[in-house]
Amino acid sequence: MKYSLGFGALCAFALLGCGGQRSVTSPSEPEAGSSAGGAASTARAGAPSAGANNEGGAAGDAAFAEGGAAGASPECDAVDVGSISVFSSGAWDPLGYPPYAVDGCTLVYVAPDTGGGALHIRNLSSGEDSELDAPTSNPRRPSVAGDVIAWEVDDGGASQVRVRYGEKTKTLVGNFDHAAEPRAARDAVVFTAFLAAKGTADSDVYLYDVVQEELSAVAAGPGQQRFADVSPSHVAVTDFSEDPRGYFDETGSISDIVIVDRQSGVSTSRKAEGKQAFPLLGSGGAIVYLDWRAVHPEPKFSEFWLKAGYIGKAPALDFNLKSEQVHTDPAYVRPSLHGLNVDFVDTQSAQVGLYRATVGSTQAPVAVVLPRSARLLGPVAAARLTLIAEPLQGQGLSLIAIQR
Repeated sequence: MKYSLGFGALCAFALLGCGGQRSVTSPSEPEAGSSAGGAASTARAGAPSAGANNEGGAAGDAAFAEGGAAGASPECDAVDVGSISVFSSGAWDPLGYPPYAVDGCTLVYVAPDTGGGALHIRNLSSGEDSELDAPTSNPRRPSVAGDVIAWEVDDGGASQVRVRYGEKTKTLVGNFDHAAEPRAARDAVVFTAFLAAKGTADSDVYLYDVVQEELSAVAAGPGQQRFADVSPSHVAVTDFSEDPRGYFDETGSISDIVIVDRQSGVSTSRKAEGKQAFPLLGSGGAIVYLDWRAVHPEPKFSEFWLKAGYIGKAPALDFNLKSEQVHTDPAYVRPSLHGLNVDFVDTQSAQVGLYRATVGSTQAPVAVVLPRSARLLGPVAAARLTLIAEPLQGQGLSLIAIQR
């Protein structure tokens, strides 16, 4: 592994073809007048520059910027969400990504329009609702933080990542086969870039700086790097390079969490036994992830430990947010982190419930039981509310907002 490399060395290594031979091209100029809901322009990968986009502090025990969609405005409450139906292709995402996201008063969701699946943006304060992307793009897996919105689309027959910032909408294109799994912060988007068509192909994690309009590899090594999260100061990555096959497998692969300091480019592997994956970054250097260290064989997402810790602290100091393993069988229902607030679903003892925990608190997770809900999917944590969905007939979901 090469995760002790600094930012400049990492880029040089990527240019030489780590994780597969490839070159890096210069970013193209955005199309004049491109906007959400119209023709998307294209941003191409450029060689990352040292020190680019250095907001948020350094690694270790220094001050940390809030992660993911942290820092949401308190102006909107659960009642502002109202009754919204959501379209979910295939009934539910195979990797547990919700078809909706929220930050402050901005809700982004896949609406059940004619044909199914237009991406919409709604101002929860005013009720204004408009289309971001048409159903023909098959938009999915949205993520929003401040003015930055990212989502997956089908473009040219392959999955790609599309980003809206300000009045510009771009499809991110580089020297990779296809892209997926975007996650937004207020100044950047991270995503998985696959180097070949197969889902088991080598993959790297790229970061797109929305201000500088620069695209760069931030985790590019042997095997797959996937399932990243981003804050203004750090990127967290699931690294499968230690697995003999080198790629994600839901029942048998092993992996570690890697933390990349965006200012220095220094990467640190949080080495631990077994499989740790799907990291989430919060405020104060908090990190939450799924752990299968003591479960053999790994029963997919139906049974895992929900762990939390702090960037710069040893993984041995990480702790379980719930004293028992979390069960989400049969669907993949991923937890969500906003600031220090963790929301997750647990079906233990046949009781479906939304649970809320706080990183650093000694209080056990609090159950928020919805009596009429036989099944809950996709919790999304926000400052004042939680979004969660109940499945309807076919490919529909009923979006529920619960006050925090």
